[in-house]
Amino acid sequence: MIFKLKTALQKFKSDTRGLAFIESALILPLMFIVLFGLFDLGQAMIINQKITSAAHTASDLITRKSLIDQGDIDNAIGGAQMVIDPYDRDEMGIDIVGIQFDDDDDPFVIWRHTHNMPASASIPNDASGLGVEGEGLVVVIATYTYSPKFSGAIFGDFVMSESAFLRGRRTSTVKFNEDE
Repeated sequence: MIFKLKTALQKFKSDTRGLAFIESALILPLMFIVLFGLFDLGQAMIINQKITSAAHTASDLITRKSLIDQGDIDNAIGGAQMVIDPYDRDEMGIDIVGIQFDDDDDPFVIWRHTHNMPASASIPNDASGLGVEGEGLVVVIATYTYSPKFSGAIFGDFVMSESAFLRGRRTSTVKFNEDE
């Protein structure tokens, strides 16, 4: 009886007819999860680079003039949206803020325009120590809500945010003309 059991176990151990199928059945789902996860990760990295470029593009367009108006703001937002293409522009928000420094070198907001996002509460505190009395900055915060195609059901949406801090090219402070 023990001999028959031992022989049966040796046969079972040496039989490899279904081994490849079982290994594939165990490993293939994991390989698909990794593949789709890498796709989502790659898309997120590309969008993050585009958000960085969008923030810098908008701030660059704004700081070219010493006095801007609503048309300049609209052009900067449009330029930032063009950087995001071919991704969904509706998922991008932008907060454009003009900052000036007072007698104590503390930053304060002199004008602000937001598009498709709430105003960032961290401004002007983020600009502390970046200027002295009379100087100014333009701060642009661009955000994007990314919904992963494959892993979105598990992880949900990601909100990416990038900031750009630039000084005016022609003057120390970029002013906003509210008359136009």
